[in-house]
Amino acid sequence: MPLELLGPMGCGIMTGAGAVMNSFQPRPGASIAIFGVGNVGMSAILAAMVCGCTTIIAVDVHSDRLEMARQLGATHTINAREVNPVEAVLDITGGGAEFSLECVGNPKVFRQAVDVLPRLGVCGLTGVVPPGTEVSLNMDLIMNGRTVKGILGGDAIPDLFIPRLIELYCQGRFPFDRLITFYPFDEINRAVEDMEQGHVIKPVLRL
Repeated sequence: MPLELLGPMGCGIMTGAGAVMNSFQPRPGASIAIFGVGNVGMSAILAAMVCGCTTIIAVDVHSDRLEMARQLGATHTINAREVNPVEAVLDITGGGAEFSLECVGNPKVFRQAVDVLPRLGVCGLTGVVPPGTEVSLNMDLIMNGRTVKGILGGDAIPDLFIPRLIELYCQGRFPFDRLITFYPFDEINRAVEDMEQGHVIKPVLRL
């Protein structure tokens, strides 16, 4: 495998895929809502496909990312700028997604990810926030069997998990290469700008 392709494995891709495959371990047929379909969220969609989830909901504010999410396996897409994402997820699932994943690092989005859970549902948090960031949650909602779980690095042992993802890629079941856009190193500023504006999922610099 070319090193330039494997570069992103060490962080975002491992985190998103591991959140689903290691932290959630959903049964085939499960439902999942993924809030934020950047690098981590897209990897979670690919992992949900591997695990056999049959309702995979992508939530974002960028229409082009939502279109790619659908191409990669999302069964439903929700533009949070246009509709209330909580109401939309509850309507799609008939009462809530068994799993939800917050990949944005935004207290408002995290609250939405928790609010879409049914009883016994699990919400995972992967979005990075500044130290001291606080969020308001409905305690009664959580008390009824719901779980809120912080996830670090996809709960993965990299030496074991990355080879597993590579094998899935070689089988054609984890096409993470579709998330990558390459840039020559002297275009590093354009790569950062494109990422910040949501034009690319995972920019990779070629030295």
